[in-house]
Amino acid sequence: MAAADEHRAYPIAEPTPDLFQLLEQLADLIGRSSRVPFSGKVMVDEAELQMLVEGLRQAFPRELRQARRVLQERQKIITEAQLEAQRILATAQERAQYLMSEQGIMNETRTHCEEMLRHAKEQKQRAIAEANRYALDVLEKVETAVLNAASQIQRVKAELTASVGESRAVRRSPLPNREPL
Repeated sequence: MAAADEHRAYPIAEPTPDLFQLLEQLADLIGRSSRVPFSGKVMVDEAELQMLVEGLRQAFPRELRQARRVLQERQKIITEAQLEAQRILATAQERAQYLMSEQGIMNETRTHCEEMLRHAKEQKQRAIAEANRYALDVLEKVETAVLNAASQIQRVKAELTASVGESRAVRRSPLPNREPL
């Protein structure tokens, strides 16, 4: 269940440790795999490696779906604020028309309606600003998670590339000449 932000009362998306867990599992797989003697290579369980890669493929779209939900929630909040402002404006306009029969009351009503409209616009702006801050916070968290995951993938890729390069170098080096006994 998602926690709620104490200040905003919006649900907070729980961090998806899946990306990080999968990357840790990948690093653990490499660490506990058997080493090929006289080379920098390791032998990994192909099925386990494929399972981790598939998990990574599925985890990235989940992060993107989370960001899309945040944007949709933001749009919903903005739409609701606009509808509330329109409702308040419509109520104020109806009341103003009703009270127009007397000039003094009409002026007072107009002033009151303008105040209500200004207040509604301020509420709308505050709601939009809050929704934007919330969306930005969540998107920054998602961006950090995706960048960290990409960094981990690059690091593992570089290790694997180095391992492949070392094994090629070992295969190319000639055997030392031995003198007969």
